[in-house]
Amino acid sequence: MKKNTFILFLVFLIAFVSSTSYLYKAFMDEPYIETTTTVCIDPGHGGYDSGAIGQDGTYEKDIALEIALRTGNFITKMDPTIKVIYTRQGDEVNWPSNESEDLYSRVQIGSQADYYIAFHLNSSEDTSKSGYCFYIKNDDMTSRKICQSINDNLKKLHYSSKEDIYTTVNYPLYVVDQLSIPSILFEIGYISNISECKKMETWPIQNMIAYATSQAIVKQIQKARQ
Repeated sequence: MKKNTFILFLVFLIAFVSSTSYLYKAFMDEPYIETTTTVCIDPGHGGYDSGAIGQDGTYEKDIALEIALRTGNFITKMDPTIKVIYTRQGDEVNWPSNESEDLYSRVQIGSQADYYIAFHLNSSEDTSKSGYCFYIKNDDMTSRKICQSINDNLKKLHYSSKEDIYTTVNYPLYVVDQLSIPSILFEIGYISNISECKKMETWPIQNMIAYATSQAIVKQIQKARQ
């Protein structure tokens, strides 16, 4: 119990410091910082496409967006030389309401970056299934390292359990496969699992996932620069 309380306090502290820093910078002139690396963050679904729907009516697209925005915020705080772009920053999408245009547009935006990560929520008829997993290209060693690092970070925070790192050899994913850069699809948990869904709806858990993810991405980028 004490460990869980400490973890929640730590997540709250991270969020408080980040928000305080943001407000301070909003009233101060910031020096120009040249960005050298671009990360594309893709909140799954959006607009006409709700994605999976939890038993309590929660939309996958909404949780994915919250975690995506938090991740981008953490990345720029950790390393201002990293530029973050998004496929969407709200519920609206800038492409026609059909799957082909949707996927094509995400590839076009992602191709402007050096790294790509998409956030999704899993769903299953077996409502007891839980845990997160990753999908990457089979030969994408950089993305594999990032996924392993995210997993290590989440284990330290005692968040859920990892299923595995899967490749698109057996699970083809159009956007991941079409991009030539390190690309990850991160299924952060099961929206079909009532307990896990409730956790993912809360801002402490969203912050926890976002912070663990951003740490892993920044670490890999900074290591690649050395």
